[in-house]
Amino acid sequence: MTSLRRAVKMILMKKISLYISLVLMFFVFTSYSNAENKVNFTVSASEDFTGKEFKSDKKGCGLKKYQKGNRDKESVLNIFYSKNSTIKGGKFECSLQNVIYAKWNLNLIISSVNASKGSDNAFEIRNSNAIIKDSKFSFSPQNKCVEGENGLLVFYNNILENCEQGFDIEKTDSSEFTAVIFLKNEFISIGHDAFNCHDRYDKKANKVYLFLKDNTFKKKGKKFKKFGKNSNCKKRFKISAELEDAILNSDFDKIEIIVKKKIKN
Repeated sequence: MTSLRRAVKMILMKKISLYISLVLMFFVFTSYSNAENKVNFTVSASEDFTGKEFKSDKKGCGLKKYQKGNRDKESVLNIFYSKNSTIKGGKFECSLQNVIYAKWNLNLIISSVNASKGSDNAFEIRNSNAIIKDSKFSFSPQNKCVEGENGLLVFYNNILENCEQGFDIEKTDSSEFTAVIFLKNEFISIGHDAFNCHDRYDKKANKVYLFLKDNTFKKKGKKFKKFGKNSNCKKRFKISAELEDAILNSDFDKIEIIVKKKIKN
């Protein structure tokens, strides 16, 4: 009987151990799934989202008439107050405001992300120095693929697709300039304007500058205009070989030096 009891006890212990392992695996898997599916979270340091998808379930996302709420709380991803950080990979979808919202970042690199279906913009970035490359911003058909405000921004090898406007930039502060560089990007199915520029701080000074090279425009809408209906992106420069090299090397300091020198001349 003693041997039998021991055998039964061993079998029960194994079953209990297996049950506990399965329960633990379930909770780990559930936590992982929840982490994968969470939205409206904020990062302030480097993150690699490669292979991950983040999608909200907001009714009407992508339609301007449903736009509401606070940008910080409605976006799928916030990138705030980072320094020398890289945000890589990830698919972000569906917001009643911006899908990805970035502000107050210094020397930020955004690479290989996919953002779509914003009732406001697919991507908005403010008061930042940043390089955005190898990414796609799309399906905000009644608003902008990308909107910027202040700072020095570089867009390299991106796709901006199926939006009313491709890119809109505003200067709203007292800084020396706001500058945006577009190198080898594709604008596809843009309804109205590829670029729009606004100096809200000093309209007469108009210290908003575009640097352009090798951008393509496909499936243009009936009202499409490259530089806005009022051609308000008036201060435009070609990208030099030196500036292109600095972009390819993600050399923020050199990019800024070249841009400042060109503007002053």
